[in-house]
Amino acid sequence: MMLYTWKDIERELLINKGKWKKVISNTEIYTDEVIVYIKERKAEAVAKKILKEIFGRKYDDGKILLDLSKEYLNVSFEIDENEENDNVAIPLFRNVLYQKTAYYSELIEEELPGIPVLAFHSYKGGVGRTLSLLAFVKAWSELNDLENTQRLLIIDADIEAPGITWLTMKQEEAAFSFLDLLEVTQEKDNADEIIELIADKVSELTVKIETEKGRAEHIVLPTYRYVEQLLDMYASPESLAISYNKKYILAEVLSKLGERLNAGLVLIDLRAGLSEFSAPLLFDPRVKKYLVTSTSYQSVKGTGMLLQQLIKGLPLNENSKIPEVLLTMVQNGMDTAEIISELTAVYHPNIIEGDDSIMDDIVTELPFAGELVHLETLAKIMENLGGRGFYKNISEIVKNSYMVSRETKGAVSKISRNNVIKNIHVFAANQITAEGNGTFEVLMTESIENLIRKYKNSVPNTVIMGAKGSGKTFLYREILRDQHWEKFVERMSKNEPESKSLRGDKCIFTIPLLASGNAGGFKEVIKNAIADYNQCGANGKISNSVYVDSKDKLLTYVRKDHDILEWKEIWKKVILSAFNKTYQSLADLEEELQHKHIKIVFLLDGLEEIFEHTISSENEKNAIRALCRDLVDELKISCHNVGIIIFLRKDMARDSLTINYEQFYSLYRSVELQWSNTEALRLAVWLTSQAVPDFYQENIPVETAPGEVIEQALNRLWGVKLGKPTSNEANSSRWILAALSDFNGQLQARDIIRFLEKATEHAGKAVYEDRYLMPTEIRKAVSDCSNDKIGEIRDEIKALGPIFDKLEHAPEEKKVLPFEADAFNLTQAEEKIMKQEGYLKIDNDRYYLPEIIRHALKFKYKKGARPKVLSLLLK
Repeated sequence: MMLYTWKDIERELLINKGKWKKVISNTEIYTDEVIVYIKERKAEAVAKKILKEIFGRKYDDGKILLDLSKEYLNVSFEIDENEENDNVAIPLFRNVLYQKTAYYSELIEEELPGIPVLAFHSYKGGVGRTLSLLAFVKAWSELNDLENTQRLLIIDADIEAPGITWLTMKQEEAAFSFLDLLEVTQEKDNADEIIELIADKVSELTVKIETEKGRAEHIVLPTYRYVEQLLDMYASPESLAISYNKKYILAEVLSKLGERLNAGLVLIDLRAGLSEFSAPLLFDPRVKKYLVTSTSYQSVKGTGMLLQQLIKGLPLNENSKIPEVLLTMVQNGMDTAEIISELTAVYHPNIIEGDDSIMDDIVTELPFAGELVHLETLAKIMENLGGRGFYKNISEIVKNSYMVSRETKGAVSKISRNNVIKNIHVFAANQITAEGNGTFEVLMTESIENLIRKYKNSVPNTVIMGAKGSGKTFLYREILRDQHWEKFVERMSKNEPESKSLRGDKCIFTIPLLASGNAGGFKEVIKNAIADYNQCGANGKISNSVYVDSKDKLLTYVRKDHDILEWKEIWKKVILSAFNKTYQSLADLEEELQHKHIKIVFLLDGLEEIFEHTISSENEKNAIRALCRDLVDELKISCHNVGIIIFLRKDMARDSLTINYEQFYSLYRSVELQWSNTEALRLAVWLTSQAVPDFYQENIPVETAPGEVIEQALNRLWGVKLGKPTSNEANSSRWILAALSDFNGQLQARDIIRFLEKATEHAGKAVYEDRYLMPTEIRKAVSDCSNDKIGEIRDEIKALGPIFDKLEHAPEEKKVLPFEADAFNLTQAEEKIMKQEGYLKIDNDRYYLPEIIRHALKFKYKKGARPKVLSLLLK
């Protein structure tokens, strides 16, 4: 380092403190002299040697040379008889800069003596810091019951550029100010004495906030009472920090003052930048920090630099107050992943391995709104915040971290919890392969609703596509359980009038022409459906083994090659051979059914067990084309009493119907079994309520319950967060969705069922009393689900097997996300199918894998990479 002034010498010594702290207790540097305080007289020689090591040739014969003026500073050595406790760091930037930890260790996991204190800070001004605080105030006001709303104590601590002060300023002089509080605190030593003196004055400073629910009242402490107080400051946060025994008194006074005023929280608007006016609150580990930055390069870089100081020595766990980032000015369509990765990478050295989920919600995006740029009054700000994405995202923070709902406060008894977990596990285990003969309510999803709406008054003729585990066999079973199609429609349309055309004796019998291997778990359901048809009076009866016989016939046919026309005739033969009477043709069958006023619909499931090579076999492609396109079309045109429902894996359709696939897909897209994030969460509540009848006690059905109701139920199931509700841990629902989804936004019913099964294998220790499932069991379940899922994918999509082998058996040091294009020598064809199936995402030439396969393949993240993956998964 070039030494131009005495200050450079001081900085160089502090930078190298690790070299001298065992020998030297302190140093004092002046314009012409350096005083070195050694711990004992005999240490002087060692101290000189250390100085020579630090300054090199610039230190010689008790002098240090300045480079610019060529002047010397004399160095003297004294024994320090009053060595201070070095553990108590002074909470100022100039001190923390040279420390390994920014915090006094004994305070790190302590709480303030009164109510929580939240500080809003930004590296740059004009990035929306004050607006973020005011959005928090609005959200707090609207989320609380107005009659019982706890007030907020809002403090404008932006000493150099007061904002809230001017927004709330009245014509008369304020009764008290933040600078008054600093001056009183500078003079008094006891926090309780200070509170007694100032509480009544501060309580007068009320401000009314208009919200959609009505008017809320809060307390606002302005920066100053009169201008001279602002321009001629006596006390400041910095002066308190360097006063004897007052390093951390400011946060304690504010916390106790808020408690005395019956406030719920203290919110502080801090001075922007690396200002010592803000430092004492920033470096108090008991204060929660929200750092506000725009997307601009300077703001992001400055915020990163600030974060590096704020996380020094701070353990990243649920008990520490981890600084969070509010990313403002996010334009519509802007990709912020790189910015978020850059900011979260700063936290990475402090993360305990395996607990990187604590970073999932550390950055919150606040969308840009032009209406919020130029606002002159508090009332106008509150009005314009309403309905904006900016406000909604702040509101989520308030709700998830500071509004623990009544539903999650009630303790779960140990006996009740153990029983609930056991019931969920047994139920989920039975349903994981669509097994079980017992009656079972069906969740009305959008695809089932579309299916019923489309065929409410007619015989179904359709193809129901879905990935493995999407619920095809489950739906097949439930349709068969009712034996008549119209009864299934009626069961699913509880609140709707019965269809006119299907009322009375015009039954549509459901016939299991083909079933999956899992059908053995519901033989009684199949047997009852067949028996019901055999009693309808038709001449042709059906064997109890019809679905087995059909499979055997098809396995025989598939051994030889056939074109599409031949396969169409084969499918007709399989249908007609289901009856013990010989029908010459479909027309012959149709004529008898018409005469006897009988309608039937054939159900086909398990095609993937017969046609295993549709990706490569032209013969198998022909079989699927003939069935799903040509035969279905013929039945639609020629038969009014014969229908067909084909349950088909989506990848088989895509492999086989290569010509006009998009047209085919659009025809049946509305009834495809796919699970959006919203439906997946609804399914979790619904499954739990089936296993534990008194779990869901709302009057409105799960199928139509609003998001808030589903959310409250899930909070009781697995908690608001993967930790206590006020922690920095990830939001439980969001984390679970990301862990189970692919990059196509798909997760299957089986994924949710399997997750509940795995998460309830063991009750685990009840760390929290507000939920049934604990974070440890949730994290383990996700890893177990990943292992099972990747096995299913290998079975379902054979082409992915070799690719997974390549990734799985790669050297451990290469298995890091994101990876480069040449890391595993993936071919273009391999990349294409991985992307097509949602198991690979390429962004800015970086390659990412979704969580659902990452665990099983044992890939780790580079610094800051995890939030990028989550943003890709949850888009």
